[in-house]
Amino acid sequence: MNALVMGAGFTGSSVAQFLAQQGWAVLVTNRSGQSIQGLEVPVVAYEMTESRQVNGLSPEQCERITHLLTTIAPTAAGTDPLWTGMMANHAHLAFPNLQWLGYLSTTGVYGDTQGAWVDELSPPQPGNARSQTRFTLEQQWLASGFPMHIFRLPGIYGPGRSTFERLRMGKAQNIIKPGHVFCRIHVDDIVQALYRSMIAPAPGSIYNVVDDEPCEPRELVLYAAKLMGIEPPDPILFHQAAFSPMGLSFWQECRRVSNQKIKQHLGVKLLYPTYREGLRAIFSAQ
Repeated sequence: MNALVMGAGFTGSSVAQFLAQQGWAVLVTNRSGQSIQGLEVPVVAYEMTESRQVNGLSPEQCERITHLLTTIAPTAAGTDPLWTGMMANHAHLAFPNLQWLGYLSTTGVYGDTQGAWVDELSPPQPGNARSQTRFTLEQQWLASGFPMHIFRLPGIYGPGRSTFERLRMGKAQNIIKPGHVFCRIHVDDIVQALYRSMIAPAPGSIYNVVDDEPCEPRELVLYAAKLMGIEPPDPILFHQAAFSPMGLSFWQECRRVSNQKIKQHLGVKLLYPTYREGLRAIFSAQ
């Protein structure tokens, strides 16, 4: 199989590295085309050109691509540069052998359910501009004619990007807001869900990729501090906490997101069913 991963961020790099380890031919893009330390996958710069090519890739390379994952975030104007480029440049011709195209979206499209459970059949009710944009882009991709697969993600954590780093930098807050829960997912479980979808394409599918246990954010802070053998930050009430405008927007919504579809349809067995297993694994590796 030949895969192209658009965007060499935390998740994109993890997916690309995993696929390469499975023996796939993999390319990953970033804006510069420069190699990435620790990532043993060829990197190319991305740009859709008038000749329907991805800058840095030959037409022959594009023809070989069977699986394409986009992790690229929307622009400030609310557009998807990849979708715009592919549709404007007739990318069906550039990627004639594409069997699977994955788009990473957000569980934010469900909006605020005041803690009630949602699944993939629940009607999206995005409450903020970011989530509204994501839902609009989901619909554009699904109507594009490509073999689309949508993955709705919550907060992502993993090695180098976890509560441990926030505690070490003094940025973790022990916020008390009883009953206000968040969902999350370890990056390795995103990788396995994507891989299982890639090897069994089902175009038009939407999947929630979350772990088993939505919980209050302070539970992670207390647990991580315990593993580190340090005192957690002093507890503060929600109305006393300091937030950036974006940070505050996350706290304005509360929902519990079901992961039953990835288990039943993709056969996913979570490596880290809750934050406890995930944080223990990260701490042990450190």
